[in-house]
Amino acid sequence: MKFTLFTEAAVTRGSSYQRRYLDLVEEAVLAEEMGFDTWGTSEHHFIGEMACTPSPEVIFTAVAARTNTLRLRHMGRLASAVHPVLIAEQTMSEDIFSNGRVEVAFVRGNTLLQLDAFGVPLDDSKARADEGMELFVRAVSDDVFEHDGKHWGTFPPRQLTPKGVQEPHPPLFKIAQTASSIYEARVFGMGCLTSDMWLGWDEAERLMACYNSVKDDELRPIVRRTTKAVGLIANTVRCAKTNDRAMEIGERDMIMMSNIVLKDLYQYLGQRSDMYREFKMYGEILDKIDDPEWLRACGPSVMVGDPAHLIQMIERLQSLGADEVVMRIDNGPHNELMETIETIGRYVIPHFKNPKGVLNSGAVGVLPGDAHQKTSIDEYSEANRVL
Repeated sequence: MKFTLFTEAAVTRGSSYQRRYLDLVEEAVLAEEMGFDTWGTSEHHFIGEMACTPSPEVIFTAVAARTNTLRLRHMGRLASAVHPVLIAEQTMSEDIFSNGRVEVAFVRGNTLLQLDAFGVPLDDSKARADEGMELFVRAVSDDVFEHDGKHWGTFPPRQLTPKGVQEPHPPLFKIAQTASSIYEARVFGMGCLTSDMWLGWDEAERLMACYNSVKDDELRPIVRRTTKAVGLIANTVRCAKTNDRAMEIGERDMIMMSNIVLKDLYQYLGQRSDMYREFKMYGEILDKIDDPEWLRACGPSVMVGDPAHLIQMIERLQSLGADEVVMRIDNGPHNELMETIETIGRYVIPHFKNPKGVLNSGAVGVLPGDAHQKTSIDEYSEANRVL
């Protein structure tokens, strides 16, 4: 199981954009130290305080300069609105500064605030993104590339500069929320990241199966380097010594995130276009998204609890076929975000990366019933309240 720290540079009111940008670099540095495999941020425009990352290539260069082993993944580039050759040029520059650590996930865009502003018709967003991804692959892979397409027009033969470190191109992913889009990611030869599992574990299992059930003879890769991996993005993650402490520092974000995504963004997509008809099912839970206890228990979109709670949830994700958990640790005071990153690094990640090295029992010969023999996942938290 791989672990990714995900941030969108959410700025709490009363703070500043400058302070948040500087803090998120420090969070990435700590994530590398604590054993996270990957760090990533999104590309968002005009969303407001929840996502302040319209120029991710700048942030990636800053993080690359302060880290050494951490993979750096775009989550994701807005392939329906931003010219794919520009994305290619920026990505190759980042790949150089990071010494070959960059990865790219593409999105077609799931907010009308962005698509309407950039003049992208909602019903054209998928076709524009698909064509854009193919152009990106040629631009970063071929010595000379060209293009003649419906949405991105005619591009004359050109050589991209600079060339990156990774050959033929960095690992490529697609961020997808619907069954058809997740299936297509695997068919295209791309990794896939999905999110928004407020509908519960059955929905997570269904969507993971959409990716993992694709057979080899169904593949029609648009990439030159196949990536087979599926991960889930947990929209709100907080981890602390106790469940009460985790709820204290996580409640505001879990309520704010579910309201913005489900009430303010997705319900309008479902109304505007039949391509997003699956989003209409979120209407069934809109009366519950202000209830923190329901949110915490609803499924893998919310991981808020002590180490034992997170371990249990991640093991369940793993059993459903997930290769990666993407943890959105954002929208809170910097010290609380650092607390979560450190607690996960010390007490969660080792259970998956180095299970034999985790101390779960006392000395050999301790009498049965002794507190130091507690080893079950439910007893783990009680035995470690003095973390």
